Amino acid sequence: MEDDMTEFPQESSEPKLQELMEQKRRLQEELAETRSLLEKVETSIRELTQSTLQGDPDGNGNSLVSSGFTRLDDLLHGGYPRASNILLSGPPYSSKFNVTHRFIVSSLQESHPVIVVSLDQPISDIKADLAAMGISPDEFEESGHLKFVDAYSKSIQMESNDKNAVVLDNVAVISNFLKAMDQICSTVLTKMGKYRMVFFSLTAWITQSSEDKMFTKALQHFSQRRKMEGSTTLYLIEDGIFQRSLYESMNYFMDGSIEFRSESSVEYLRVRGLKDVQSRGWIEVVRSNNSLTLGSFELKRIR
Repeated sequence: MEDDMTEFPQESSEPKLQELMEQKRRLQEELAETRSLLEKVETSIRELTQSTLQGDPDGNGNSLVSSGFTRLDDLLHGGYPRASNILLSGPPYSSKFNVTHRFIVSSLQESHPVIVVSLDQPISDIKADLAAMGISPDEFEESGHLKFVDAYSKSIQMESNDKNAVVLDNVAVISNFLKAMDQICSTVLTKMGKYRMVFFSLTAWITQSSEDKMFTKALQHFSQRRKMEGSTTLYLIEDGIFQRSLYESMNYFMDGSIEFRSESSVEYLRVRGLKDVQSRGWIEVVRSNNSLTLGSFELKRIR
């Protein structure tokens, strides 16, 4: 008796293979286009940065920008690089806010214009923190040296509490937000000849974005434009909220980062990137009112 062997037709894998090959082709084209664009942007950045440094817009003959804290400047061998993007990450209430506020105050005291972008707190709160450091934010605002961009008030359906701030609506529409920011920066640059920037915060921008991929593309555009315009820009973000891969993708667009962490009621920071620093280990942070100092670190250059 012969076995009753019934053969069933197998689904062809050819359509799936063709789909994958087509996907591969599209990705390769996008990669080639991205690499070409990145090379052009990097060339423009080098040319513009070199031109900016040769022109010495701050008039101090220095290619570094002071953080405002002597001990942090020592760690960074003088300060942040000019025309750079720096990411400050850490838990809520960490010293990243002190570092940011001091950078704003120090820049204003050097007569350097600062653009402060807020997506997650009232402008009045930022002004209060700056006033606690001994300056009059209103006076710098009136002179044009301090420009606030309020992208927070509309998100909670409130009117801005700062009459001089530029108020932006619906940050979730990324193209509109980027266009508005480019225009604001261009206006300040034309009027003042230079600017620095602080961004409160990437945490809020990510949460208002529809997907991570769109956010990273927007951050790439935003950070490259700021660098091309000669700005030293600090970006704040809360640590531990998003997937680690997203933090790493953000670091790709940064010149360096300063990370904060707390352990047994003791706060530490460490530096990543920024080529030339005294130490890359975790260093104790000592905070007192509006001052900040660092514990000991090895006095040698690590590149």
